[in-house]
Amino acid sequence: MTVADQPAAIVPLPDPRTGEDGVRVRIRAASVNGFDVYQASGALIAMMPHEFPTVIGRDFAGVVDAVGSGRADFAVGDEVFGFVPSTPPLHDGTYAEYLADTGVVIVAKPASLSFTLAAAIPLAGGTALDCVDAVAVGPGDTVVVVGATGGVGSIAVQLEAQRGASVIATAKPGDEDAFVRDLGASEIVDYTAGDVAEAIRSQFADGVVALIDTVNRGDAFAHMAELVRDGGRAATTLGAADIDALAARNVRATNIVGAPTSEKLTALADQVVGGTLRIEIQVTFPLDEAPAAIAAFAAGTRGKLVLEV
Repeated sequence: MTVADQPAAIVPLPDPRTGEDGVRVRIRAASVNGFDVYQASGALIAMMPHEFPTVIGRDFAGVVDAVGSGRADFAVGDEVFGFVPSTPPLHDGTYAEYLADTGVVIVAKPASLSFTLAAAIPLAGGTALDCVDAVAVGPGDTVVVVGATGGVGSIAVQLEAQRGASVIATAKPGDEDAFVRDLGASEIVDYTAGDVAEAIRSQFADGVVALIDTVNRGDAFAHMAELVRDGGRAATTLGAADIDALAARNVRATNIVGAPTSEKLTALADQVVGGTLRIEIQVTFPLDEAPAAIAAFAAGTRGKLVLEV
């Protein structure tokens, strides 16, 4: 939780109340995303309106504990998970004990899916799905996933492999290499060993069909995008694509803004339950260690970090 003149900290706030058409969720888990890190740092205050005190966090899983008289789709005791859109002014969040349903995306949690796993799905999973749809690869196409060990990247690798693509993933040798290969990557490029784009070009002189980049901005992204051949596609989660410049050489680029929907969350959860999608959780933290979780995310993760309430 943050106020304009203070860093993020755990503070007491009144429990939210539920309106006639709302539900209230007792949160059991909330995952950490890059958006949360930026918000906690105060960097978003100049970019987006905030209503203080602002609670950090987008993803959640928990149990419905109150339902408004005008709401019939959920009942007290239902296990749910979902996503709080980052619609200005930022106010509601999930690093908390309770969340009032005021325009959030909320769906039933499968009984066999833990709260911890469910909370790790929404933003990373929805964003990965949007990236994969944007680059639209098919069987035999070659796609590069930069940031393949992160929350979004690790899911994107699996979804691309499911579509028959040949996935080139960036990862360090050792545990990271083994991790992304297990997810379905067919080639690994060591991002600590020098120019990743040139390393890929040395193996794929004709370029690649698609690029998903969750790491690079500015010139670094533009350099990676040079790998994409004429008629190819590129997607970035960091707003890094110069869409017109890439279109000038017949590359379709998309700046992805993660937009989880109930349909996406349900489909992703079904895959996790069915064993066709793996959500890697590196470590969990109790809610009162949220600042430590934010710091750990900023230092780099393999998969997801989750707060358990």
